[in-house]
Amino acid sequence: MQFSLMANNIHNSMKKVLLLIIGVSLFNCHIYAQQNAASIYAGIKKLSVMGSVLYIAAHPDDENNSFLPYLTKEKNYRTAYLSLTRGDGGQNLIGKEQGVELGLIRTQELLAARRIDGAEQYFSTAYEFGFSKSAEEALSIWDHQKVLSDVVWVIRKFQPDIIITRFPGDARAGHGHHAASAIIANEAFLAASDPTKFPEQLKLGVTVWKAKRILWNTFNFGSINTTNNNQFKLEVGGYNTLEGKSYGEIGAEARTMHKSQGEGRPRRRGVSYEFFETTGGDAPQNDLLDGIDISWSRLGAPLIQEQVTSIIKQYNIEKPAAIVPSLIDLYSKVKALPNSVWKNYELQQIQNLIKDAAGLFIEATAQKAQVIPGENLAIQILVNQRADLTSSIMNIQMPAKDTSIKRPLLNNQNVQIDYSFKVASNTTISQPYWLLKPKMEGMFDVSDYTLIGKAENDPTFFITVNVNFNGTDFAYSQPIQYKYTDPTKGDVYQPIAVIPAKEIKYDKEVYLMRDKKPIEISYQQIDHQGITEHKKVLIQSSHAELPTSSDAIFRKTIQYDHIPTLNYFPTATTKIVDIEVRAKKAKVGYIDGAGDKLPEALTALGYQVVNLKESDITIENLSTLDAIVVGIRAYNMYEWITEKNDIINQFIQQGGNYIVQYLKSNQVGINKVKVGPYAFSVNASKRVTQENVPVDFILPNHPILNTPNKITSTDFEHWVQERSTYQAENIDTHFEMPLSMHDVNEPASNGSLLIAPYGKGNMVYASITLFRQLPAGNPGAYKLLANLVELPKH
Repeated sequence: MQFSLMANNIHNSMKKVLLLIIGVSLFNCHIYAQQNAASIYAGIKKLSVMGSVLYIAAHPDDENNSFLPYLTKEKNYRTAYLSLTRGDGGQNLIGKEQGVELGLIRTQELLAARRIDGAEQYFSTAYEFGFSKSAEEALSIWDHQKVLSDVVWVIRKFQPDIIITRFPGDARAGHGHHAASAIIANEAFLAASDPTKFPEQLKLGVTVWKAKRILWNTFNFGSINTTNNNQFKLEVGGYNTLEGKSYGEIGAEARTMHKSQGEGRPRRRGVSYEFFETTGGDAPQNDLLDGIDISWSRLGAPLIQEQVTSIIKQYNIEKPAAIVPSLIDLYSKVKALPNSVWKNYELQQIQNLIKDAAGLFIEATAQKAQVIPGENLAIQILVNQRADLTSSIMNIQMPAKDTSIKRPLLNNQNVQIDYSFKVASNTTISQPYWLLKPKMEGMFDVSDYTLIGKAENDPTFFITVNVNFNGTDFAYSQPIQYKYTDPTKGDVYQPIAVIPAKEIKYDKEVYLMRDKKPIEISYQQIDHQGITEHKKVLIQSSHAELPTSSDAIFRKTIQYDHIPTLNYFPTATTKIVDIEVRAKKAKVGYIDGAGDKLPEALTALGYQVVNLKESDITIENLSTLDAIVVGIRAYNMYEWITEKNDIINQFIQQGGNYIVQYLKSNQVGINKVKVGPYAFSVNASKRVTQENVPVDFILPNHPILNTPNKITSTDFEHWVQERSTYQAENIDTHFEMPLSMHDVNEPASNGSLLIAPYGKGNMVYASITLFRQLPAGNPGAYKLLANLVELPKH
């Protein structure tokens, strides 16, 4: 039986409902996952433990991935990771996204990791502005009090029994953000229980909260070992029979989701210890949660503890549905308790366990990935209970329509409903909430407390299916998702994006206005309900107004297989760089690396760019090129570049310029990299992070500073995020080092730019951050790039 329904409108303000299935938010999933009998059993066991842990650090990948599944799956604690930032300022190993786009990717990578390890995920509004060498710098660029307020808010909402930091609040943390995260966490540990701190929060449904203790999870990172046998320690390398994996294996799978950081890890097995140092509260003696009642007695309900124990014993893994009546009775008992964070959390867990034990499948899908306000959206609802239970659909709440059905659910029989509704004209576009307002230097501007901590937006469209089991009603909410069948992946579920009816999109992010000459810029005027027009306009000055209004936006879509499709809507604009730059006709090869926009910059300078693959690296092919530019981290990604080193050296010897952007390390896999004819090593800790510090010209007559463009100190003005990264050391004497720079209160370093003549050509290692400066439209970076490409032959 099918129902076809039509509604005329949808209210823009919809009730926000979060559906969790064993701690996994389907709003974060792009592929549906029903829980199996073993997972249901694990969820029932988890009901018997009322302990919680909040883990705090600075970035995506800072979390201890092997420890989190131990907490969630061995100890059965409710566990969450609070990352102060979204990782916006790092490097991207899988694409060209930087800044807020990279933060969007890493947000979803964290959510993907949490789906594996079973923890929850939260964020503050701090922006990851790049590597920082001190907590003082980090806390001066971040709004210290605002980040503290965010963390206090999350603590008061989550109410953790204990808090654990990944780092200490000093230089041992290895990064200013790391140390700052520990400082803020320890401040928040005290402030969360103080009613005079951020009292406005207490009017919004939270109460003061005092965690029992805060600990630092010490570490042994090879060269830095902060563990010792006087610290409290736990063996966490156990084997989980329900998962069929050790916690080291689960942790490796979770960490491997940090693909934009190249964090794939081997699955570890065997004994493994974690060490802890107490920084607040009383120290544990036998267990992390010593002194905390983690039974139902903390809610004054010891009989419920006994009931849960009985349900665990009753559970038949071959007949999960048989436990549903007992879970319904448990639900009614918990519902009668006084209101609390734990009560609400456990009710949601029990409700989801009932759904999964009943084999209840609910989906709401559309065949459109995007919708414009004012359009109709047709959806299909499918409900199937794959168990022989007494249950009925009572009603389904759909956008702008509540439908009373009162239909029994028969074992493994589909109930399908087709429905179409008009999306309200004032429905907001799918802009991530932290990007709704312009970003400040070190912070996202989010003032709405109800959004603080959230990993992502709630879905715009959802349904709620009200099901009666044995006389008790349960409401199950499900996002409406775009569904399609991929020939290699099968069913795929993606979020539905609400997009504007009209967009403006420039063809290029950066245009060079060379020697004050007018330039033609082109853009698309996109009308999703009409005609898309391609337009061109002549710009006479870099200060001229662009032909689009300041509130025009366009959609950027990010797609990778390991995360949902992402959409966001930056302002429609382009950069016009007023520059006097000399660049002759040249043919430049480019070896792609971990994602940069050098090819676009080379093309803007007038060079012919040829993308090079492994098979192209022959002396015959390379002899047609004037220069080769190697993308960032390419040597750490592709062993074949090292294997082709002899051919590359021949290219240089015959007169080519070979320009290598920064390496992350001296390794590719288990082997050392070979870069050109002369040796140097890379030091990951040698970098200049203060983008405005002076740059000294220690070889002022060197061609790199004079030919074909004169480089002056003004060419290093207005750089963004950093000067250089992963500088060279142990440098062969053939190299010349024309530049010197250093952060404040540090010794000078000249490892940011190395140039060595070899035969008729030149070998270059450039750790100066051209990959950031060129997309930012920095004129000096374009002049430096031209000078590198056109270094004189010998």
